Amino acid sequence: MALRTLVIIACIFIAAFVYAGEPPATLHLTGNPTVDFFSATQHVPGEALSLAHISQEDALPSGRDEKSPWLAGTLSLAVPGAGEVYSKSYIKAALFAAIEATSWIVAYNYNKKGDRQTYDYHDYANTHWKASKYVNWTLENIDVLNPNLRPDPGYTSVQEEYGERIYPDGYDRGAPPSYDPPFREMNWGAMNAMEDAIRQFPDNGYSHQLPSWGEQQYYELIGKYSQFRSGWDDDGLPDRIDESSLPIALPASGHMIEYRNMRAQANDYYDVASTFVSVAVINHLVSAIDAFWSATRFNKSLHAEVRMRVQPTRFGVAPLTEAKISYTF
Repeated sequence: MALRTLVIIACIFIAAFVYAGEPPATLHLTGNPTVDFFSATQHVPGEALSLAHISQEDALPSGRDEKSPWLAGTLSLAVPGAGEVYSKSYIKAALFAAIEATSWIVAYNYNKKGDRQTYDYHDYANTHWKASKYVNWTLENIDVLNPNLRPDPGYTSVQEEYGERIYPDGYDRGAPPSYDPPFREMNWGAMNAMEDAIRQFPDNGYSHQLPSWGEQQYYELIGKYSQFRSGWDDDGLPDRIDESSLPIALPASGHMIEYRNMRAQANDYYDVASTFVSVAVINHLVSAIDAFWSATRFNKSLHAEVRMRVQPTRFGVAPLTEAKISYTF
């Protein structure tokens, strides 16, 4: 009896000594009742069987390949919305594509409107304004426009000199010719020389040389400056003026005003077209920046990592599932 008691005491002492050298166990609940309450082996994280640890990458395909922000940006720079499709931002892709299509459609339509309006005001000018009429009135009043001019030897007057230079086939002051566009019968260089000679006298209203017929500046100047009012068929100017009429700064005639409005309308159409071309260019840049950002966001978006582990129990092996979900801004 004493020996049995000594053996029991010795066993308790040895067990206590062995247990004292072990780290204290910590209770971990897995959520699986079979494991938590009936398992012979306590579940401790990190001590599961190594062959049972299966990561998401090994067990389940993610289906979310990373996107290249640079490729996304390049695609959208070329075709707005393409980079967003690549980054799977489909709503923004549709928005950028719609802006692109709308911009070019509006720009094209308004550019065509501007072309048609330009044709109309050119035709209006060719009908109601004549360079030959402007030249003839200027020749008739050249001595008033610049009284300092003197004819070269061989000419009886300044009118005769410039008249014969501008009209090589002959000039009759009493019945000056009146030609129609494109005014091939006139020497345009001689007409510009006359304008240059006139504007040497200050404050007479002659400040420009008429560009060649058909040029953009030709159609701009004839409706812009009073110097060219005499070329309109409703100019309302007297055949002869005196010094009190200088400078030539009279109000525009009715046809001149109508012509200005037609040109302004054409310019408005072209301005709208130009604006929407600019919108299209900006859309390319904004879409490229957004695609770069969208690809970056895609790569940082929702990631799920699922790990499966098995835990041995006295009833067999029980599967455990650990899920880790992170969302990064």
